[in-house]
Amino acid sequence: MKADVCILGMGAVGATASHVLAKAGLKVVVLEAGPNIGSVDARPDELVAAYARASYGRKFNQEALTWRPNPTAPTVPATYSLGRMVNGVGGSTQIYGTWMRRFQPHDFRVRTSTIERYGMDALPPGSNVVDWPITHDDLEPYFGRVEQMMGIAGIPGNVRGEPLPGGNPFEGYRSEGLPLPPPARTPTGLMFAKACRGLGYHPYPVPASINTEPYDGRPACTSCGWCTFYVCHNDSKTTAENGFARKALATGNVDLRLGCRVVEIERQGNRVTAFVDVDADGQRQRVEADRFILGAYTYENVRLLLLSGIGNEHGRVGRDYFTKMFWSVMGLFPDEQLNRFIAPAARGDLIDDFVGDNFDHSGLGFIRGATIACEEQLQPIAAARAALPPGVPAWGSAYKEHLVRNWNSIADLRIQPETLAYDDAFLDLDPHGRDRSGLGLPVVRVTWDIHENERRMLDYLGEKAQAILREMGAANVWTGPRFTGVGSAHDMGGCRMGEDPRRSVVDPDLRVHSMANLYVMGGCVFPTGGGLNPTLTIQALVWRAAERIAA
Repeated sequence: MKADVCILGMGAVGATASHVLAKAGLKVVVLEAGPNIGSVDARPDELVAAYARASYGRKFNQEALTWRPNPTAPTVPATYSLGRMVNGVGGSTQIYGTWMRRFQPHDFRVRTSTIERYGMDALPPGSNVVDWPITHDDLEPYFGRVEQMMGIAGIPGNVRGEPLPGGNPFEGYRSEGLPLPPPARTPTGLMFAKACRGLGYHPYPVPASINTEPYDGRPACTSCGWCTFYVCHNDSKTTAENGFARKALATGNVDLRLGCRVVEIERQGNRVTAFVDVDADGQRQRVEADRFILGAYTYENVRLLLLSGIGNEHGRVGRDYFTKMFWSVMGLFPDEQLNRFIAPAARGDLIDDFVGDNFDHSGLGFIRGATIACEEQLQPIAAARAALPPGVPAWGSAYKEHLVRNWNSIADLRIQPETLAYDDAFLDLDPHGRDRSGLGLPVVRVTWDIHENERRMLDYLGEKAQAILREMGAANVWTGPRFTGVGSAHDMGGCRMGEDPRRSVVDPDLRVHSMANLYVMGGCVFPTGGGLNPTLTIQALVWRAAERIAA
């Protein structure tokens, strides 16, 4: 029977959309390339789970990206700063760090607010900075719905205009608080928060999708420390699978088909007629529906549009792309045992004083900003891979002595920068690279490098992070490499959302401008990225778009 809606993917996008659509009574078919993933798949094994991810991202590993820093440079295999993506129910929310933060009001009007405050000349040369076609207020109710579904733990900063002590003072207006209290603070986090307050900043606990108390029929977190990069063995980490997919399937209106990889989009005129997938047995299948949603990750959404020749009438598919990579600033606290291994990363603290336009950029030579966070969770291999202080070799007896003596005495402040879209940064199909699935489809080629605006931003914020570590009492402070891999798990753009079909791919309801019944959802539609984690904003945007489809 023909479905009302066919969705590609059951990750953060597909699970959220299928929940909203199924609750409204629509019949939904979801095509997911991976398997079911749940707590029974948890592997607290640092070598297998965290760095190889072989068991969680088979499809993604078969279609590894290629990369070049600019259009004239040679193409090489891409590297990844935060690892590769997951294929399966729940997608990368199965192994994410659970940081669920709202984009702030200024994130939706970057171009206008920058020009109003600093003038047109402040926009970096070659950048393609725009406003979103929707506002923070448009998404605010949907932020709240996702937070309640996911059981976000934290301290809200602004409930109906009233600031709360310990919350984020830079947060936009929120109509309701958070459902769970924040996790207990860690020794390193307390040191960071005290130092930040002493410097006049505003630390607050990470809003996290972790059960600090039993919630939604699932137990409280045990703080095992196997969280970011790992499937939760206790089902205490809220993911798209246990937060949305289970409820969508329980309606009886969702037909979830696993092991189905979409390879083609069929069309007639301005309407999609079918998604064509290759199933687990290698057979090609056609799925017909009234409406279709591309809900895969950024790279796959772009690739399928380019392969099918859809939505690219003005050459915008793959354009307006941006990624980010986290920069570590380290501090040594001799003879102190910080015990960062006992807590998940989301039990850290952070400041938004340098996010976006929360500080005056006059005379600084750059726009926008970044999160500075004190992160927890440290396993042995991660400690051995961490950036080394000057003078310590990367091998040999001196390296081993440093590691044994200091690995548990090092704090890590991580800078998460906002990156702008530039005209010379884009995604396309590699003319030579092919995937290793047996289908031989072209892989995505990433053309991107750090630009001068972001280099100046990191110079400035690196100094701020080092000053915080010294205020914390660090005896030695150093920085890691800035370029750690073009794939970040925060890869956005490529299918920009906008009102003008000549300059964007989808409209404010996430429908492809040139197609009557095809929608693209995910971080790929973001006009700008913000200096914070995108998952909550992705899910809020999807909820809004799915609600409009249902209507």
